[in-house]
Amino acid sequence: MRYCFNCNHLTPGEPIYCEHCGRSYNVKLCPRQHRNPRTADVCSRCGSRDLSTPQPRVPWWVPLVEFLLTVIPGAILTLISVSVAYLLLVAVLRDPRMISTLILLAIPLGTLWWLWSEIPPTLRTWISRLLRHRREGGERKENP
Repeated sequence: MRYCFNCNHLTPGEPIYCEHCGRSYNVKLCPRQHRNPRTADVCSRCGSRDLSTPQPRVPWWVPLVEFLLTVIPGAILTLISVSVAYLLLVAVLRDPRMISTLILLAIPLGTLWWLWSEIPPTLRTWISRLLRHRREGGERKENP
């Protein structure tokens, strides 16, 4: 799935251009669909000067934020899960009556795992709506 920084839409799969605005992702395409670098003025294969317009460059911080939003919550949940499993094992070995208390801790932990698995699509949708709202708000202000 790819996110277009021009129109703020997601396109499923690994497309070479956005389905909504038609801009290409990080390459310039000639009418024959030859891939060229973003900086090209002429197609390197057929010589065509009619090249597509690529989407704006991805800000440097976007991949970093995506990585952190994926790794940090997962690492924290993994650490908590391992701790709960260890406590469960110790509690069962020491006092079998403690297992009910730890099961009550495991239920919210399972809920957190489920929420964490749902965050990336939800977050992408929220960001897309926020950016679309900002863009539409900016256009309204320019045209009184």
